[in-house]
Amino acid sequence: MVSAYDADPIFETQHPQLSNLITRIRSGDLALPNFQRDFVWEPQRTVELLRSVISRYPVGTLLFWKQNRDEPAFAYRNFEEAPQANQAPAELVLDGQQRLTSLYQALTGSGDEKYFFKLDEFVENSRVLEVHEIDFEKAIHIQPLNGRKRQEVTFSQEDSFFGVFEVEKFDDWLDSYAEQKGGGDRQAEKHIKQLYRGVRDRYLVPLRSYGFPLVSLPESTPLEAVCTIFETLNRTGKQLGVFELLTARFYPKGVNLRELWQEAQESYEVFEEFKIDPYSVLQAICLRSHKSAQRADVLKRLTADDIEEHWTPVLKGFIGSLDLLEADCGVLSPKWLPYSMILVPMAAAWPEIQALKPLERATPRRKLQQYFWCTVFTGNFDQGANSQAGADHAKLKEWLGRDDSPAPEAIADFNVTASSIRSATTRRKALYAGLLCLTVAAKAQDFHTGQTMTQSRVRENKIDSHHIFPKAFLVRNSFDESSELILNRALIDADTNRIIRDKAPSVYLPEMMEAHGREKLESVMISHAIPFQSTEGALAEDRYSDFLDKRLELVIELIESVTERTVLRNDLEA
Repeated sequence: MVSAYDADPIFETQHPQLSNLITRIRSGDLALPNFQRDFVWEPQRTVELLRSVISRYPVGTLLFWKQNRDEPAFAYRNFEEAPQANQAPAELVLDGQQRLTSLYQALTGSGDEKYFFKLDEFVENSRVLEVHEIDFEKAIHIQPLNGRKRQEVTFSQEDSFFGVFEVEKFDDWLDSYAEQKGGGDRQAEKHIKQLYRGVRDRYLVPLRSYGFPLVSLPESTPLEAVCTIFETLNRTGKQLGVFELLTARFYPKGVNLRELWQEAQESYEVFEEFKIDPYSVLQAICLRSHKSAQRADVLKRLTADDIEEHWTPVLKGFIGSLDLLEADCGVLSPKWLPYSMILVPMAAAWPEIQALKPLERATPRRKLQQYFWCTVFTGNFDQGANSQAGADHAKLKEWLGRDDSPAPEAIADFNVTASSIRSATTRRKALYAGLLCLTVAAKAQDFHTGQTMTQSRVRENKIDSHHIFPKAFLVRNSFDESSELILNRALIDADTNRIIRDKAPSVYLPEMMEAHGREKLESVMISHAIPFQSTEGALAEDRYSDFLDKRLELVIELIESVTERTVLRNDLEA
Protein backbone atom coordinates (compact mmCIF):
# COMPACT_ATOMS: atom_id res chain seq x y z
CA MET A 1 0.00 0.00 0.00
CA VAL A 2 1.30 3.45 -0.95
CA SER A 3 1.00 6.06 1.77
CA ALA A 4 0.23 9.71 1.18
CA TYR A 5 3.91 10.42 1.77
CA ASP A 6 4.88 8.14 -1.13
CA ALA A 7 2.44 9.62 -3.67
CA ASP A 8 3.82 10.90 -6.97
CA PRO A 9 4.42 14.67 -7.12
CA ILE A 10 2.63 16.86 -9.64
CA PHE A 11 5.92 17.55 -11.42
CA GLU A 12 9.08 15.76 -12.53
CA THR A 13 12.54 16.90 -11.51
CA GLN A 14 15.41 16.27 -13.90
CA HIS A 15 18.96 17.45 -14.64
CA PRO A 16 19.28 17.41 -18.46
CA GLN A 17 22.70 18.15 -19.87
CA LEU A 18 23.26 21.45 -21.62
CA SER A 19 24.11 19.69 -24.89
CA ASN A 20 20.73 17.96 -24.82
CA LEU A 21 18.92 21.26 -24.27
CA ILE A 22 20.79 22.89 -27.17
CA THR A 23 19.82 19.98 -29.44
CA ARG A 24 16.17 20.24 -28.42
CA ILE A 25 16.10 23.99 -29.05
CA ARG A 26 17.64 23.50 -32.50
CA SER A 27 15.10 20.83 -33.42
CA GLY A 28 12.10 22.78 -32.11
CA ASP A 29 11.39 20.18 -29.45
CA LEU A 30 11.67 23.05 -26.96
CA ALA A 31 9.94 26.35 -27.73
CA LEU A 32 8.59 29.46 -26.05
CA PRO A 33 4.98 30.46 -25.40
CA ASN A 34 4.29 33.62 -27.35
CA PHE A 35 3.73 35.69 -24.20
CA GLN A 36 7.44 35.49 -23.37
CA ARG A 37 9.32 38.73 -23.95
CA ASP A 38 12.11 38.91 -26.56
CA PHE A 39 15.70 38.04 -25.75
CA VAL A 40 17.06 41.10 -23.97
CA TRP A 41 20.29 40.09 -22.25
CA GLU A 42 23.37 42.24 -22.76
CA PRO A 43 26.51 40.35 -23.90
CA GLN A 44 28.15 40.83 -20.51
CA ARG A 45 25.38 38.81 -18.86
CA THR A 46 26.12 35.98 -21.27
CA VAL A 47 29.78 36.19 -20.26
CA GLU A 48 28.76 35.92 -16.60
CA LEU A 49 26.56 32.92 -17.38
CA LEU A 50 29.33 31.18 -19.32
CA ARG A 51 31.67 31.79 -16.40
CA SER A 52 29.20 30.19 -13.98
CA VAL A 53 28.62 27.17 -16.22
CA ILE A 54 32.30 26.38 -16.82
CA SER A 55 32.93 26.91 -13.10
CA ARG A 56 30.10 24.44 -12.35
CA TYR A 57 28.26 27.03 -10.28
CA PRO A 58 24.44 26.88 -9.94
CA VAL A 59 22.62 29.16 -12.39
CA GLY A 60 19.01 28.63 -11.35
CA THR A 61 16.19 26.21 -12.05
CA LEU A 62 14.38 25.81 -15.37
CA LEU A 63 10.61 25.40 -15.60
CA PHE A 64 9.10 23.50 -18.55
CA TRP A 65 5.53 22.55 -19.35
CA LYS A 66 4.78 19.45 -21.41
CA GLN A 67 2.43 19.93 -24.35
CA ASN A 68 0.23 17.79 -26.56
CA ARG A 69 1.88 18.07 -29.96
CA ASP A 70 -1.32 17.13 -31.80
CA GLU A 71 -3.36 19.86 -30.09
CA PRO A 72 -1.08 22.59 -28.74
CA ALA A 73 -3.09 24.73 -26.36
CA PHE A 74 -0.84 27.75 -26.72
CA ALA A 75 0.66 29.74 -29.53
CA TYR A 76 4.41 29.23 -29.47
CA ARG A 77 7.55 30.48 -31.15
CA ASN A 78 11.08 29.26 -31.62
CA PHE A 79 14.04 30.54 -29.68
CA GLU A 80 15.70 33.55 -31.27
CA GLU A 81 18.20 32.44 -33.97
CA ALA A 82 16.99 28.81 -33.80
CA PRO A 83 15.81 27.20 -37.08
CA GLN A 84 12.12 27.19 -37.88
CA ALA A 85 10.72 23.85 -36.68
CA ASN A 86 8.38 21.67 -38.72
CA GLN A 87 6.53 20.32 -35.69
CA ALA A 88 4.89 21.55 -32.53
CA PRO A 89 7.13 21.50 -29.43
CA ALA A 90 7.02 18.76 -26.85
CA GLU A 91 7.58 21.30 -24.07
CA LEU A 92 7.34 25.03 -23.54
CA VAL A 93 9.90 26.94 -21.51
CA LEU A 94 8.13 28.98 -18.83
CA ASP A 95 11.21 30.04 -16.90
CA GLY A 96 14.71 30.04 -18.36
CA GLN A 97 14.25 31.72 -21.73
CA GLN A 98 16.98 34.33 -21.28
CA ARG A 99 19.53 31.81 -19.95
CA LEU A 100 18.81 29.19 -22.60
CA THR A 101 18.75 31.68 -25.48
CA SER A 102 22.03 33.13 -24.27
CA LEU A 103 23.71 29.73 -24.09
CA TYR A 104 22.18 28.55 -27.37
CA GLN A 105 23.53 31.55 -29.26
CA ALA A 106 26.95 31.36 -27.58
CA LEU A 107 27.35 27.62 -28.24
CA THR A 108 26.08 27.73 -31.83
CA GLY A 109 27.76 30.98 -32.88
CA SER A 110 24.44 32.61 -33.74
CA GLY A 111 23.21 35.95 -32.51
CA ASP A 112 24.89 39.33 -32.69
CA GLU A 113 28.07 38.34 -30.86
CA LYS A 114 30.53 35.49 -30.76
CA TYR A 115 32.31 34.45 -27.60
CA PHE A 116 35.90 33.25 -27.25
CA PHE A 117 38.01 31.76 -24.48
CA LYS A 118 41.64 32.86 -24.23
CA LEU A 119 42.91 29.54 -22.99
CA ASP A 120 46.31 30.83 -21.89
CA GLU A 121 44.43 32.59 -19.06
CA PHE A 122 43.42 29.19 -17.68
CA VAL A 123 46.99 27.95 -17.18
CA GLU A 124 50.13 29.11 -15.43
CA ASN A 125 53.51 27.49 -14.89
CA SER A 126 52.42 24.26 -16.56
CA ARG A 127 49.34 23.80 -14.38
CA VAL A 128 45.60 24.40 -14.81
CA LEU A 129 44.43 27.25 -12.59
CA GLU A 130 41.66 26.95 -10.03
CA VAL A 131 38.47 28.95 -10.62
CA HIS A 132 39.35 31.61 -8.07
CA GLU A 133 42.75 32.15 -9.74
CA ILE A 134 41.40 32.98 -13.21
CA ASP A 135 40.97 36.57 -14.36
CA PHE A 136 37.74 36.06 -16.28
CA GLU A 137 37.78 39.58 -17.69
CA LYS A 138 40.78 38.45 -19.72
CA ALA A 139 39.71 34.82 -20.11
CA ILE A 140 36.37 35.39 -21.95
CA HIS A 141 36.12 37.80 -24.89
CA ILE A 142 33.15 39.16 -26.85
CA GLN A 143 33.39 39.78 -30.59
CA PRO A 144 30.44 41.69 -32.11
CA LEU A 145 29.54 40.50 -35.61
CA ASN A 146 29.96 43.20 -38.21
CA GLY A 147 27.17 44.56 -40.36
CA ARG A 148 23.86 43.12 -41.39
CA LYS A 149 25.45 40.11 -43.05
CA ARG A 150 27.19 39.13 -39.83
CA GLN A 151 30.60 38.66 -41.38
CA GLU A 152 32.67 35.87 -39.88
CA VAL A 153 35.13 37.02 -37.23
CA THR A 154 37.86 35.08 -35.48
CA PHE A 155 40.59 35.63 -32.97
CA SER A 156 44.10 34.42 -33.63
CA GLN A 157 44.70 30.81 -32.70
CA GLU A 158 48.28 31.78 -32.05
CA ASP A 159 47.10 33.85 -29.07
CA SER A 160 45.19 30.81 -27.73
CA PHE A 161 41.71 32.13 -28.60
CA PHE A 162 39.17 29.33 -28.92
CA GLY A 163 35.55 29.90 -29.99
CA VAL A 164 32.90 28.83 -27.50
CA PHE A 165 30.81 27.79 -30.51
CA GLU A 166 33.57 25.32 -31.55
CA VAL A 167 33.64 23.30 -28.34
CA GLU A 168 32.96 20.05 -30.21
CA LYS A 169 36.07 20.65 -32.33
CA PHE A 170 38.44 21.27 -29.45
CA ASP A 171 40.68 18.27 -30.10
CA ASP A 172 41.26 19.34 -33.72
CA TRP A 173 41.98 22.87 -32.53
CA LEU A 174 44.43 21.58 -29.93
CA ASP A 175 46.32 19.47 -32.48
CA SER A 176 46.84 22.53 -34.64
CA TYR A 177 47.66 24.78 -31.68
CA ALA A 178 50.20 22.38 -30.19
CA GLU A 179 51.88 21.90 -33.53
CA GLN A 180 52.08 25.66 -34.03
CA LYS A 181 53.34 26.39 -30.50
CA GLY A 182 55.66 23.38 -30.28
CA GLY A 183 57.61 24.42 -33.36
CA GLY A 184 58.34 20.83 -34.36
CA ASP A 185 59.42 19.74 -30.88
CA ARG A 186 57.43 16.55 -30.24
CA GLN A 187 58.02 16.66 -26.50
CA ALA A 188 56.84 20.26 -26.33
CA GLU A 189 53.73 19.42 -28.36
CA LYS A 190 52.97 16.51 -26.02
CA HIS A 191 53.31 18.76 -22.98
CA ILE A 192 51.03 21.44 -24.50
CA LYS A 193 48.37 18.86 -25.34
CA GLN A 194 48.49 17.38 -21.86
CA LEU A 195 48.18 20.82 -20.24
CA TYR A 196 45.29 22.05 -22.41
CA ARG A 197 43.41 18.77 -22.17
CA GLY A 198 43.35 19.53 -18.48
CA VAL A 199 41.71 22.86 -19.34
CA ARG A 200 39.25 20.99 -21.56
CA ASP A 201 38.31 18.48 -18.89
CA ARG A 202 38.04 21.10 -16.16
CA TYR A 203 36.41 24.02 -17.97
CA LEU A 204 35.10 23.05 -21.43
CA VAL A 205 33.40 19.74 -20.67
CA PRO A 206 30.68 21.53 -18.60
CA LEU A 207 29.61 23.35 -21.78
CA ARG A 208 28.17 19.99 -22.85
CA SER A 209 27.63 18.08 -19.61
CA TYR A 210 26.40 20.83 -17.26
CA GLY A 211 23.18 19.58 -15.66
CA PHE A 212 20.43 22.17 -15.29
CA PRO A 213 17.95 21.62 -12.45
CA LEU A 214 14.63 21.27 -14.25
CA VAL A 215 11.06 21.20 -13.04
CA SER A 216 8.83 19.74 -15.74
CA LEU A 217 5.07 20.14 -15.35
CA PRO A 218 2.80 17.51 -16.90
CA GLU A 219 0.48 18.42 -19.75
CA SER A 220 -2.52 18.10 -17.42
CA THR A 221 -1.33 20.82 -15.03
CA PRO A 222 -4.13 23.42 -14.63
CA LEU A 223 -3.35 27.00 -15.64
CA GLU A 224 -3.91 28.21 -12.10
CA ALA A 225 -1.32 25.76 -10.79
CA VAL A 226 1.14 26.85 -13.50
CA CYS A 227 0.81 30.47 -12.33
CA THR A 228 1.33 29.57 -8.68
CA ILE A 229 4.33 27.33 -9.36
CA PHE A 230 5.96 29.92 -11.59
CA GLU A 231 5.47 32.68 -9.02
CA THR A 232 6.98 30.46 -6.31
CA LEU A 233 10.08 29.69 -8.37
CA ASN A 234 10.49 33.15 -9.86
CA ARG A 235 9.99 35.69 -7.09
CA THR A 236 12.45 38.21 -8.49
CA GLY A 237 12.11 37.73 -12.25
CA LYS A 238 9.43 38.57 -14.80
CA GLN A 239 6.15 37.37 -13.40
CA LEU A 240 4.07 34.89 -15.36
CA GLY A 241 0.51 36.06 -14.92
CA VAL A 242 -2.96 35.20 -16.08
CA PHE A 243 -2.78 37.83 -18.83
CA GLU A 244 0.34 36.21 -20.33
CA LEU A 245 -1.16 32.72 -20.21
CA LEU A 246 -4.42 33.80 -21.81
CA THR A 247 -2.51 35.77 -24.44
CA ALA A 248 -0.98 32.49 -25.55
CA ARG A 249 -4.25 30.56 -25.26
CA PHE A 250 -6.35 32.98 -27.32
CA TYR A 251 -3.74 33.75 -29.98
CA PRO A 252 -4.61 30.70 -32.17
CA LYS A 253 -8.25 31.81 -31.99
CA GLY A 254 -7.48 35.17 -33.60
CA VAL A 255 -7.46 37.26 -30.40
CA ASN A 256 -4.12 38.91 -29.68
CA LEU A 257 -4.38 40.25 -26.14
CA ARG A 258 -0.91 41.74 -26.23
CA GLU A 259 -1.75 43.89 -29.27
CA LEU A 260 -5.14 44.85 -27.84
CA TRP A 261 -3.52 46.06 -24.62
CA GLN A 262 -0.76 47.92 -26.45
CA GLU A 263 -3.36 49.71 -28.56
CA ALA A 264 -5.32 50.62 -25.42
CA GLN A 265 -2.23 52.09 -23.76
CA GLU A 266 -1.34 54.06 -26.87
CA SER A 267 -4.87 55.41 -27.24
CA TYR A 268 -5.51 56.27 -23.58
CA GLU A 269 -2.66 57.62 -21.44
CA VAL A 270 -4.70 57.05 -18.28
CA PHE A 271 -3.92 53.31 -18.38
CA GLU A 272 -0.20 54.03 -18.14
CA GLU A 273 -0.66 56.93 -15.74
CA PHE A 274 -2.63 54.86 -13.23
CA LYS A 275 -0.55 51.73 -13.90
CA ILE A 276 -3.62 49.66 -14.72
CA ASP A 277 -2.78 45.96 -14.86
CA PRO A 278 -4.25 44.29 -17.97
CA TYR A 279 -5.30 41.43 -15.72
CA SER A 280 -7.77 43.85 -14.11
CA VAL A 281 -9.39 44.29 -17.52
CA LEU A 282 -9.75 40.52 -17.82
CA GLN A 283 -11.28 40.38 -14.34
CA ALA A 284 -13.87 42.99 -15.34
CA ILE A 285 -14.67 41.04 -18.51
CA CYS A 286 -15.05 37.87 -16.45
CA LEU A 287 -17.45 39.72 -14.14
CA ARG A 288 -19.62 40.68 -17.10
CA SER A 289 -19.48 37.27 -18.77
CA HIS A 290 -19.24 34.83 -15.83
CA LYS A 291 -20.07 36.89 -12.69
CA SER A 292 -16.69 36.25 -11.09
CA ALA A 293 -13.35 38.04 -10.69
CA GLN A 294 -11.58 35.04 -9.14
CA ARG A 295 -8.33 34.04 -10.81
CA ALA A 296 -9.47 30.43 -11.26
CA ASP A 297 -12.55 31.58 -13.18
CA VAL A 298 -10.61 34.06 -15.30
CA LEU A 299 -8.25 31.23 -16.27
CA LYS A 300 -10.79 28.46 -16.76
CA ARG A 301 -13.96 30.14 -17.96
CA LEU A 302 -12.92 33.17 -19.97
CA THR A 303 -13.09 32.59 -23.73
CA ALA A 304 -11.92 34.37 -26.85
CA ASP A 305 -15.57 35.19 -27.60
CA ASP A 306 -15.85 36.89 -24.19
CA ILE A 307 -12.87 39.08 -25.08
CA GLU A 308 -14.29 40.04 -28.45
CA GLU A 309 -17.67 40.91 -26.93
CA HIS A 310 -16.60 42.80 -23.82
CA TRP A 311 -13.09 44.18 -24.41
CA THR A 312 -14.10 47.59 -25.79
CA PRO A 313 -17.04 48.23 -23.39
CA VAL A 314 -14.86 47.32 -20.40
CA LEU A 315 -11.99 49.54 -21.58
CA LYS A 316 -14.46 52.41 -21.82
CA GLY A 317 -15.62 51.43 -18.34
CA PHE A 318 -12.13 51.89 -16.95
CA ILE A 319 -11.73 55.21 -18.72
CA GLY A 320 -15.12 56.45 -17.56
CA SER A 321 -14.59 55.27 -13.98
CA LEU A 322 -11.17 56.89 -13.74
CA ASP A 323 -12.56 60.11 -15.16
CA LEU A 324 -15.37 60.05 -12.58
CA LEU A 325 -12.92 59.42 -9.74
CA GLU A 326 -10.69 62.25 -10.86
CA ALA A 327 -13.43 64.78 -11.56
CA ASP A 328 -15.82 64.00 -8.72
CA CYS A 329 -13.89 62.05 -6.08
CA GLY A 330 -10.57 63.87 -5.91
CA VAL A 331 -8.37 61.00 -7.15
CA LEU A 332 -5.79 63.22 -8.83
CA SER A 333 -2.89 60.77 -8.59
CA PRO A 334 -2.46 56.97 -8.80
CA LYS A 335 -0.98 56.91 -5.30
CA TRP A 336 -4.21 58.41 -3.94
CA LEU A 337 -6.42 55.70 -5.44
CA PRO A 338 -7.54 53.82 -2.29
CA TYR A 339 -8.09 50.48 -4.03
CA SER A 340 -7.03 49.63 -7.56
CA MET A 341 -9.39 46.62 -7.36
CA ILE A 342 -12.42 48.89 -6.97
CA LEU A 343 -12.02 49.83 -10.63
CA VAL A 344 -12.90 46.26 -11.66
CA PRO A 345 -16.59 46.20 -10.58
CA MET A 346 -16.95 49.88 -11.51
CA ALA A 347 -15.63 49.31 -15.03
CA ALA A 348 -17.72 46.16 -15.41
CA ALA A 349 -20.87 48.07 -14.44
CA TRP A 350 -20.09 51.16 -16.51
CA PRO A 351 -21.71 49.85 -19.73
CA GLU A 352 -25.05 49.87 -17.87
CA ILE A 353 -24.66 53.62 -17.39
CA GLN A 354 -23.57 54.16 -20.99
CA ALA A 355 -26.64 52.31 -22.22
CA LEU A 356 -28.85 55.02 -20.70
CA LYS A 357 -29.79 58.25 -22.43
CA PRO A 358 -27.43 61.15 -21.56
CA LEU A 359 -30.00 62.91 -19.36
CA GLU A 360 -30.61 59.67 -17.43
CA ARG A 361 -26.97 59.14 -16.43
CA ALA A 362 -26.65 61.70 -13.62
CA THR A 363 -28.31 59.56 -10.91
CA PRO A 364 -26.35 56.34 -11.60
CA ARG A 365 -23.11 58.38 -11.72
CA ARG A 366 -23.94 59.78 -8.28
CA LYS A 367 -24.67 56.24 -7.07
CA LEU A 368 -21.32 55.04 -8.37
CA GLN A 369 -19.62 57.83 -6.42
CA GLN A 370 -21.53 56.79 -3.31
CA TYR A 371 -20.42 53.19 -3.85
CA PHE A 372 -16.79 54.34 -4.12
CA TRP A 373 -16.89 56.39 -0.93
CA CYS A 374 -18.76 53.79 1.13
CA THR A 375 -16.35 51.07 0.02
CA VAL A 376 -13.33 53.19 0.94
CA PHE A 377 -14.53 54.17 4.41
CA THR A 378 -15.88 50.73 5.33
CA GLY A 379 -12.64 49.07 4.18
CA ASN A 380 -14.61 46.46 2.26
CA PHE A 381 -11.73 45.66 -0.09
CA ASP A 382 -9.13 45.22 2.66
CA GLN A 383 -9.63 41.46 2.48
CA GLY A 384 -11.12 39.12 -0.12
CA ALA A 385 -11.17 41.81 -2.78
CA ASN A 386 -11.88 39.40 -5.66
CA SER A 387 -14.90 37.91 -3.90
CA GLN A 388 -16.09 41.36 -2.85
CA ALA A 389 -15.83 42.63 -6.41
CA GLY A 390 -18.01 39.76 -7.62
CA ALA A 391 -20.64 40.33 -4.94
CA ASP A 392 -20.66 44.09 -5.52
CA HIS A 393 -20.95 43.85 -9.30
CA ALA A 394 -23.94 41.53 -9.07
CA LYS A 395 -25.85 44.25 -7.21
CA LEU A 396 -24.31 47.28 -8.91
CA LYS A 397 -25.71 46.31 -12.30
CA GLU A 398 -29.31 46.44 -11.07
CA TRP A 399 -28.95 49.13 -8.40
CA LEU A 400 -27.48 51.72 -10.78
CA GLY A 401 -30.60 51.61 -12.90
CA ARG A 402 -33.29 50.98 -10.26
CA ASP A 403 -33.81 52.61 -6.87
CA ASP A 404 -35.75 49.61 -5.57
CA SER A 405 -32.90 47.17 -6.11
CA PRO A 406 -30.66 46.20 -3.16
CA ALA A 407 -27.56 48.36 -2.87
CA PRO A 408 -24.07 46.83 -2.64
CA GLU A 409 -22.94 45.72 0.80
CA ALA A 410 -20.77 48.77 1.57
CA ILE A 411 -23.83 51.01 1.21
CA ALA A 412 -26.53 48.74 2.61
CA ASP A 413 -24.48 47.73 5.66
CA PHE A 414 -22.51 50.94 6.14
CA ASN A 415 -20.90 50.76 9.56
CA VAL A 416 -18.22 53.36 10.20
CA THR A 417 -17.43 54.61 13.68
CA ALA A 418 -15.84 57.85 14.83
CA SER A 419 -13.29 55.92 16.88
CA SER A 420 -12.09 53.95 13.84
CA ILE A 421 -11.35 57.20 12.00
CA ARG A 422 -9.89 58.89 15.08
CA SER A 423 -7.41 56.06 15.68
CA ALA A 424 -6.52 55.26 12.05
CA THR A 425 -2.87 55.70 11.10
CA THR A 426 -1.27 56.02 7.68
CA ARG A 427 -0.82 52.24 7.70
CA ARG A 428 -4.53 52.06 6.83
CA LYS A 429 -3.59 52.99 3.30
CA ALA A 430 -7.04 52.93 1.72
CA LEU A 431 -8.59 54.99 4.50
CA TYR A 432 -5.62 57.36 4.42
CA ALA A 433 -5.89 57.87 0.65
CA GLY A 434 -9.65 58.22 1.00
CA LEU A 435 -9.26 61.12 3.45
CA LEU A 436 -6.90 62.95 1.08
CA CYS A 437 -9.27 62.43 -1.86
CA LEU A 438 -12.20 63.51 0.30
CA THR A 439 -10.62 66.91 0.93
CA VAL A 440 -9.80 67.34 -2.75
CA ALA A 441 -13.38 66.46 -3.68
CA ALA A 442 -14.51 69.09 -1.16
CA LYS A 443 -12.50 71.69 -3.12
CA ALA A 444 -9.36 71.75 -1.01
CA GLN A 445 -7.21 74.73 -1.97
CA ASP A 446 -3.52 74.83 -2.73
CA PHE A 447 -1.75 76.35 0.29
CA HIS A 448 0.61 78.14 -2.08
CA THR A 449 -1.85 79.74 -4.50
CA GLY A 450 -5.23 79.43 -2.81
CA GLN A 451 -6.59 77.85 -6.01
CA THR A 452 -8.58 74.62 -6.15
CA MET A 453 -6.34 71.61 -6.67
CA THR A 454 -5.94 70.11 -10.12
CA GLN A 455 -3.57 67.51 -11.50
CA SER A 456 -1.37 70.18 -13.08
CA ARG A 457 -1.20 72.23 -9.85
CA VAL A 458 -0.37 69.12 -7.86
CA ARG A 459 2.58 68.45 -10.19
CA GLU A 460 3.75 72.04 -10.54
CA ASN A 461 3.63 72.89 -6.83
CA LYS A 462 4.82 69.44 -5.72
CA ILE A 463 1.80 68.90 -3.53
CA ASP A 464 1.93 65.82 -1.34
CA SER A 465 0.73 64.50 2.01
CA HIS A 466 2.51 66.12 4.97
CA HIS A 467 2.07 66.42 8.73
CA ILE A 468 0.01 69.28 10.19
CA PHE A 469 1.66 68.83 13.58
CA PRO A 470 5.25 67.98 12.54
CA LYS A 471 6.50 64.62 13.74
CA ALA A 472 9.73 66.09 15.12
CA PHE A 473 7.78 68.63 17.16
CA LEU A 474 5.50 65.96 18.65
CA VAL A 475 8.44 63.70 19.54
CA ARG A 476 10.42 66.57 20.96
CA ASN A 477 7.56 67.55 23.23
CA SER A 478 6.62 63.98 24.23
CA PHE A 479 3.04 64.01 22.98
CA ASP A 480 1.28 60.74 23.78
CA GLU A 481 -0.63 60.26 20.53
CA SER A 482 0.94 59.05 17.30
CA SER A 483 2.13 61.61 14.78
CA GLU A 484 1.05 59.22 11.99
CA LEU A 485 -2.70 59.50 12.50
CA ILE A 486 -4.45 60.21 9.22
CA LEU A 487 -6.16 63.20 10.86
CA ASN A 488 -2.70 64.76 11.17
CA ARG A 489 -2.22 64.74 7.40
CA ALA A 490 -3.07 67.20 4.66
CA LEU A 491 -2.06 67.87 1.07
CA ILE A 492 0.55 70.60 1.31
CA ASP A 493 2.80 72.11 -1.33
CA ALA A 494 6.59 71.94 -1.06
CA ASP A 495 7.11 75.65 -0.29
CA THR A 496 4.58 75.64 2.55
CA ASN A 497 6.03 72.42 3.95
CA ARG A 498 9.43 74.11 4.10
CA ILE A 499 7.87 76.85 6.21
CA ILE A 500 6.37 74.25 8.56
CA ARG A 501 9.45 72.03 8.83
CA ASP A 502 9.67 70.84 12.46
CA LYS A 503 7.99 73.86 14.02
CA ALA A 504 5.04 74.03 16.35
CA PRO A 505 1.81 75.27 14.74
CA SER A 506 1.94 78.28 17.07
CA VAL A 507 5.23 79.21 15.38
CA TYR A 508 4.55 78.46 11.71
CA LEU A 509 0.97 79.80 11.56
CA PRO A 510 2.05 83.43 12.10
CA GLU A 511 4.72 82.97 9.40
CA MET A 512 2.11 81.62 6.98
CA MET A 513 -0.30 84.47 7.81
CA GLU A 514 2.44 86.97 7.11
CA ALA A 515 3.18 85.32 3.77
CA HIS A 516 -0.41 84.74 2.61
CA GLY A 517 -2.68 86.93 4.71
CA ARG A 518 -5.11 85.82 7.37
CA GLU A 519 -8.22 85.52 5.19
CA LYS A 520 -6.49 83.47 2.52
CA LEU A 521 -4.92 81.15 5.10
CA GLU A 522 -8.24 80.68 6.89
CA SER A 523 -9.96 79.86 3.60
CA VAL A 524 -7.29 77.30 2.72
CA MET A 525 -7.37 75.67 6.17
CA ILE A 526 -11.14 75.32 6.17
CA SER A 527 -11.05 73.82 2.66
CA HIS A 528 -8.87 71.01 4.07
CA ALA A 529 -11.25 70.39 6.99
CA ILE A 530 -8.62 71.80 9.35
CA PRO A 531 -10.12 73.65 12.35
CA PHE A 532 -8.51 77.08 12.32
CA GLN A 533 -8.40 80.14 14.51
CA SER A 534 -5.52 82.50 13.98
CA THR A 535 -4.60 83.28 17.58
CA GLU A 536 -6.44 80.73 19.70
CA GLY A 537 -7.90 77.27 19.48
CA ALA A 538 -6.35 73.79 19.40
CA LEU A 539 -4.08 74.34 16.39
CA ALA A 540 -2.83 77.81 17.29
CA GLU A 541 -2.20 76.73 20.87
CA ASP A 542 -0.43 73.46 19.96
CA ARG A 543 -3.07 71.25 21.62
CA TYR A 544 -2.64 68.13 19.49
CA SER A 545 -5.31 65.88 21.02
CA ASP A 546 -7.93 68.64 20.98
CA PHE A 547 -7.01 69.42 17.38
CA LEU A 548 -7.58 65.77 16.38
CA ASP A 549 -11.00 65.75 18.07
CA LYS A 550 -12.09 68.93 16.31
CA ARG A 551 -10.80 67.83 12.92
CA LEU A 552 -12.55 64.49 13.37
CA GLU A 553 -15.91 66.27 13.49
CA LEU A 554 -15.20 68.15 10.26
CA VAL A 555 -14.03 64.98 8.51
CA ILE A 556 -17.09 63.04 9.67
CA GLU A 557 -19.33 65.72 8.18
CA LEU A 558 -17.55 65.31 4.83
CA ILE A 559 -17.82 61.51 4.99
CA GLU A 560 -21.53 61.69 5.71
CA SER A 561 -22.09 64.10 2.85
CA VAL A 562 -20.46 61.82 0.23
CA THR A 563 -21.65 58.46 1.57
CA GLU A 564 -25.19 59.67 2.42
CA ARG A 565 -24.82 57.53 5.52
CA THR A 566 -24.39 58.25 9.25
CA VAL A 567 -21.13 57.73 11.11
CA LEU A 568 -21.57 56.33 14.63
CA ARG A 569 -20.22 58.98 17.02
CA ASN A 570 -21.11 57.81 20.53
CA ASP A 571 -18.61 54.93 20.40
CA LEU A 572 -15.93 57.44 21.41
CA GLU A 573 -17.59 57.74 24.79
CA ALA A 574 -17.61 53.99 25.43
